[in-house]
Amino acid sequence: MITRRVLLGSAVLATLAWPRAGDAEDEIADKRLANRLELWANYSKRTRNLLARVTTTRDSALLDAPLVTTGDLMHRGPDLLVLRDDGLAGSTTIVDGHTLEILPNQVREAGARLVPTIDGDRSPAAGWLAQRLLHLFAAGDGAELIAGCRTDVPRGGFRLDLLPPRASATRKLIRSVTVHLDPVAGAVTQILIAEAQGDRVRLQLSDHRQNVPDADLAASLADATALRAAWAAARKN
Repeated sequence: MITRRVLLGSAVLATLAWPRAGDAEDEIADKRLANRLELWANYSKRTRNLLARVTTTRDSALLDAPLVTTGDLMHRGPDLLVLRDDGLAGSTTIVDGHTLEILPNQVREAGARLVPTIDGDRSPAAGWLAQRLLHLFAAGDGAELIAGCRTDVPRGGFRLDLLPPRASATRKLIRSVTVHLDPVAGAVTQILIAEAQGDRVRLQLSDHRQNVPDADLAASLADATALRAAWAAARKN
């Protein structure tokens, strides 16, 4: 006669022996993330510097039509990223380590103090986004890219979603950053930033030039370097 104790014991052992559905799903998700980071690293691990053209599109309920700008992306490893709009009406975004500056391309001494340098450590949302953008183009294995993030690998396409931690202040401003990768080379081809209030900013990259000579990189960065110095001087006046 099989007792209740034997039946219950067998049930417990069977539960322990068979992998749980959640464990299997976690293992699959981990493998998909590892595969996506491996594809990304195929390109990034060789990157000493990078130049690319970028088209930025902002969609907002406050705009009658999407706002589209063109410009240049410049990365100098390991910790400098510049996004510079074409023309004086645009702006230049500079991520330098943990500092962030968004500078109008036309310098005006009046109101210069209203264009501050942002300390990413003191502005969590700005700092989180700046570090994601910076590490997207820096050489590495992906650890710094996904640090402080929840991740998801959507089915279909070669995408990676980076999301702020659920309990963070960043999540009140930024919902997600979705990265699109070239399926062969692993280069970043598009970045979609979804803001919490519903706005979406799409950066589409083209004409990638990886590891250009130092002189070419310096020439490309010259305008941004001069602009940064001019705004620093204007703030002192």
